[in-house]
Amino acid sequence: MDRLSVELISAICSFLNRSDVGHLRRVNKFYANVGRPFIYRVLHLMFTPDSFARLHAISSNPELAPHVKLLYYEADDLPRFESMGAWEQHVVSENFSDPEFMDCPGLDSSSKYACRADGWELDQFPELKSAHYQNFLNHSKQQDAMRDDSYYAGRIADAMSNLPNLERIIFSLEHWEKKPSKAIKTAYSDSLVVPFSHNRWTEPRGVPQMLSLLQGSARTQVKLKGLYGGIIDWKFFKQSDAVLKDLQKAVQSVQELELEFSTSPGFEEALDHHALFGSDDLESEIRECARCLQDGRLKDILAAAPNLEQLDLKFDSAIPNEIRGCPADLSYIVGKHKWEFLADVTLSFLSSRAEDLVGFCETHAMTLENLAISRIILTEGSWLSTFQQMRRLLHLKEVKIRDRLEAFDERWNFVWHKNRGETTMSRVVQEYILQGGDGPLLDLNQYVDLNRAELAELEDLRSLLDGP
Repeated sequence: MDRLSVELISAICSFLNRSDVGHLRRVNKFYANVGRPFIYRVLHLMFTPDSFARLHAISSNPELAPHVKLLYYEADDLPRFESMGAWEQHVVSENFSDPEFMDCPGLDSSSKYACRADGWELDQFPELKSAHYQNFLNHSKQQDAMRDDSYYAGRIADAMSNLPNLERIIFSLEHWEKKPSKAIKTAYSDSLVVPFSHNRWTEPRGVPQMLSLLQGSARTQVKLKGLYGGIIDWKFFKQSDAVLKDLQKAVQSVQELELEFSTSPGFEEALDHHALFGSDDLESEIRECARCLQDGRLKDILAAAPNLEQLDLKFDSAIPNEIRGCPADLSYIVGKHKWEFLADVTLSFLSSRAEDLVGFCETHAMTLENLAISRIILTEGSWLSTFQQMRRLLHLKEVKIRDRLEAFDERWNFVWHKNRGETTMSRVVQEYILQGGDGPLLDLNQYVDLNRAELAELEDLRSLLDGP
């Protein structure tokens, strides 16, 4: 090992995870120096004072700051509880079935035993329960202070000004990155609560945190290549013209853009709210979002990224199918703009005229390689003729049709299940488009009965896997 070159060791480190690189660095000072860039290339930020202190320590260190390539901001905060009883009910129902949470360093052996004993009855251990609840209150007080201090936006801008090689930002709220990291579970394990941005009806979730990242980028001339963020409240777009200019400046060099916006408080909350109060509140939010985007606020941000190669835009993945309307229309998002290098596109929960969707495909036919669409509602035109025109115009490597696609007299369901894959109807449409060239109008009616049977089978499978 001592005879290996720096270049070869660096190449080896590029295939190792952060923990393995840490073990390698402990061999000697030589390996410690070679492995350093791979330890600090990802800077994980959480909504805690300690995490922001670490951000400052690394960004202000001239030997460490240049190694940072990716800033991952896991911005989830703690829920609010009216009493210790409400906190305990949440703890028992949410967290103790999670083995990773139970193994966090913040839990001592007595706490783990208390959590697992007799249905996890904390009342058997009043002193432990009181201590953990007090820890929860302390964490909540710290987060309130951070909110009052503009979510530490100034500290983010200061840090970004000292990260000369920062290339990518990931902003994750409500476990947008699929599940909470072990780091965030550990940071809050002494409170027995995993953050999840529960204050959804009272706060525009993710807006101040995401704005702090983008405005910090704009003001410090960071040249971002990738920006990935979700889930962000649609009120993100209700900013002043000066702020919108900052946002356009922040994305000027971006090549990969992946964003998810929401007009709802979340899937379970949307279902509960819909059941209790009907659809009026949710649908009014959707309509207000659509009106806000009509003036081109999102379109101007996207158009400010001329080198865009990947565009992934999702709206309201949590909204129940019973809710009517769409929060955005394709014409108000992309218009007739052309991105010269656009190769990968994902669009979810939008409305569009058929001619606008076909026009977008035609504009980017020379560069587009991968296309994914889900939950698109055509306000004019037919899906069958749209599929036919997409087949004729595009030469794709991959196409994905998901969820439901609707038009005036059409409603096609292309449900996908992680354990069973696609239905026959999904595969038929995807293969039809991938064939390319002229072709007959696709007849999906012959697959309706089969599709209905497969959807029923998927629902049975989902019930079996999810349990009662």
